[in-house]
Amino acid sequence: MRTMVSALALLVAASAAQAQIAGDKVRIGVMTDLSGVYESGAGHGSVEAVRMAVEEFGGKVNGKPIEVLAGDHQNKPDVGVSIANRWYDVDKVDVITELVNSAVAFAVLDVTKQKNKLVMLAGAGSADFTGKACAPDNSVHWVYDTYQLSASIAAAVPQLGKKWYFISADYAFGAALEAGLRPSLTKAGVDIVGAVKHPLSNHDFSSFVLQAQNSGADVIALNNGGDDTINGLKAIREFGLKAKVVGFGLDSPLAVKAMGLEVGQGAYNVSAWVNREDDETKAWIAKFIERRKVFPGSFQVGVYSAVKHYLKAVQAADSTDNKKVVAKMRELPVRDIFTNDGYLRPDGRMVHSVALTQIKSPAESKGEWDLVKTVGPLKGDDVFRPLDQGGCPALK
Repeated sequence: MRTMVSALALLVAASAAQAQIAGDKVRIGVMTDLSGVYESGAGHGSVEAVRMAVEEFGGKVNGKPIEVLAGDHQNKPDVGVSIANRWYDVDKVDVITELVNSAVAFAVLDVTKQKNKLVMLAGAGSADFTGKACAPDNSVHWVYDTYQLSASIAAAVPQLGKKWYFISADYAFGAALEAGLRPSLTKAGVDIVGAVKHPLSNHDFSSFVLQAQNSGADVIALNNGGDDTINGLKAIREFGLKAKVVGFGLDSPLAVKAMGLEVGQGAYNVSAWVNREDDETKAWIAKFIERRKVFPGSFQVGVYSAVKHYLKAVQAADSTDNKKVVAKMRELPVRDIFTNDGYLRPDGRMVHSVALTQIKSPAESKGEWDLVKTVGPLKGDDVFRPLDQGGCPALK
């Protein structure tokens, strides 16, 4: 009997040890673009947003300190892999978040699965993260994806036009966005009259815009992000094109402000963050502006939301074991300044409402950061890919 009691005590002690927070601290790695084309929409602002989430927990979870590391992947998958390996193996990072670049994110996800860790994608957009590349215990996709963007834009076709031309970034995100848009737009009755690809971090869009002009398109879709979207839109305005513009990289307030409303006015975008403008949201925005001197974008608010929800799950599970934490993240509803109707699905997709937005004209703007207006909110269940259509191998 004494032997059985001793064995039971050891088993309970072992289970408690497994449930504890590894290393008596929680380490969060924010890997993003700190120096390139996506810095304004993510970058240092995303790092600050994560720190704000940590501060709301008092810098500790269940008495254990929370540490934040920041790394610049330079939009290079090999650099991202190097950082991820060092963080997981040497710095004992529990979770990597943000990423912003889909090509880098796929590479980091491979490392994450090998190490059985967790990555929380905010700025990276390929829908394959919850499709053929999904890893339910190792990856969550928080802010947006290319399927959702396509479905959201398809819903707006009646007010945009029926003849479209694509100018797409020649890498994973641009390809995925174009691939998602084609069937959605075709189903909505759109005639895609042409398409062209451009290199990442391109400065001269003249030839691409001239091709779009010659196509006779009603709508030009800039299937890119960051400075590439801004440079493309500037070229469209310089050539005096009358076509409507859908720009998927127009979700950065700093970029829109720098570009100017004279250039940006009228351009459409799908924002993953529906700013409710309540007191809590206004207070958070004010604090962010005080620190960064800029209005936050959806990636930055989204990564704040992801990290805050992660810490709630760590607190509830009293563990940094990724499988236990993700299970808790699925149990808990997502209710914060990013969304008031979010929930995490088994494939890693966080489903939430989004909004079709339009850049205001100078006459419509009433203040420094009064840059966009909501054309129409869209329910998450209506625009994110249904769970049974994603093809996630782990859920078969």
